[in-house]
Amino acid sequence: MRATETLGRWLRSDGWFDGVCLHDRMVSGFRPDAAGAKGPLFIPAPLDLHVHGGGGADVMQGDEALRTVLHTHARHGTAGLLATSVTAPLEAIDDFLASVARVAKQLELSTRDSQAGDESLTLSGARLLGVHLEGPFISPDKLGAQPNFPAPLDLAKLETWFKTGLVKVITYAPELDPGTQVPGLCQRYGVRAQIGHTLCSWAQAAQAMAAGAGVTHLYNAMSPVLHRGGGAAVAALAYATHAEVITDGIHVDKAAFDAARRSIDGLYSITDATAAAGMPDGEYQLGSLTISKTGHRVELPDGTLAGSCLTQQRSVQVLRGWGLSWAEIAGLSSTVPAQWLQRTDYGLIAPEAHASWLEINNDEPDALWLNGIRHTLETLP
Repeated sequence: MRATETLGRWLRSDGWFDGVCLHDRMVSGFRPDAAGAKGPLFIPAPLDLHVHGGGGADVMQGDEALRTVLHTHARHGTAGLLATSVTAPLEAIDDFLASVARVAKQLELSTRDSQAGDESLTLSGARLLGVHLEGPFISPDKLGAQPNFPAPLDLAKLETWFKTGLVKVITYAPELDPGTQVPGLCQRYGVRAQIGHTLCSWAQAAQAMAAGAGVTHLYNAMSPVLHRGGGAAVAALAYATHAEVITDGIHVDKAAFDAARRSIDGLYSITDATAAAGMPDGEYQLGSLTISKTGHRVELPDGTLAGSCLTQQRSVQVLRGWGLSWAEIAGLSSTVPAQWLQRTDYGLIAPEAHASWLEINNDEPDALWLNGIRHTLETLP
C-alpha cells in the first residue's frame, strides 16, 4: 500500500492536533497544517469487547456467520471485536473456538496477501481480536438471556480453552470460585477475568476484583447496588478498576452511567450486540434462544432484555446525547478497551499504531478507516 497523507483534526494522547497524518496501513508521523482545523475530526477507531452477533448471524453459528458479524460491525463503525460466546454445552464451546481459529487463520492469510500488493484482498471487516467466553461458569439463578447451560467451575477445561491462545476475556460468577482461582489462572495465560451473571455478595465480588477481575455489563445480570447487603454492582462502584457497560440507553440509565464514570477509571463501552444488530425488526437467534427486535430493543418472549441491537454509530449517538465530548467517547470506546486488552496498536492515533480511525463530520460518524483505507458507514436501520 502506498503512503498517504490525510488532513484533519486528530485526537492524539496530547490533545487535538491540526494537520496531516502520514500513513499507509500504520501511522508513520504527523505534519502540522492549520487547514486541518477545518477538516474532519479523527478519533481512535472503536473496539468492542462483547459481541454475540450482527447482520442476522450469531458468532456461534460457524465460520460464515462469524465473517458476517465482522463485516456488519465494520460497516457500522467497529474496527476490532471479541467474538463472544453464550453459555452452551462444553462441546459447543469447543466447536466455537475451532471456528474462530479457522476464520482467524483465513483472515491472517488474506491480510498477508493484501500486504504483498494485492489490495483487492484488503479486508473491510472488523479485526477479529479474539474471544470473550461469557460463561458457561455462571450462576444458574442469574442467567439473564443466557441459554440454560450453566456449568460448575472446571479449571482444567478452562485451561484447555486458554491454551488455544484465542481467549482474551472470560465472564464467570465468583461464587463458583470460592478459592479465587480463576483470576490467577487468567493471569498465567494473559486472559482478563470479569465477573458477571452472578448473585455473589459484595465481599465475594471485591475479593475477585482485588485479584484483578473486571466487570461484565455493569448493573445487568448481577446482584444489585444496595446500601446494605449489596452485591456485585455496588462492589464494582466501590472497588473495580475496569468494567464494561452497555451504552444503548436502555440497559443502563444516564444517572447509573454517570455514577459508573465517576467511580471507575477503566469504564468502557460495549454493544453486547446480537444477530439483530444492523437488521430490521424481527426474530433472530442468540445461541439456542429465539429473540425479537423491536426498535432499539431486543427481548426474549417473556420481555427479558436479550443483549442488544446496538452498533457503534448508535452508541455514539447515545453518548453525544448524554453530553460526552469526542475525547470522552474515544476513551470509552477505544482507548480503555485497548488498554484492558493490553494492545498498543489500537486505541490511539500515534506512530506504529494501526491507521484505523473513526471520521467525524458535522458531529456525526461518517466513515471508518481500517488500516489506512476509508469505508463510508452505512445508514442506521
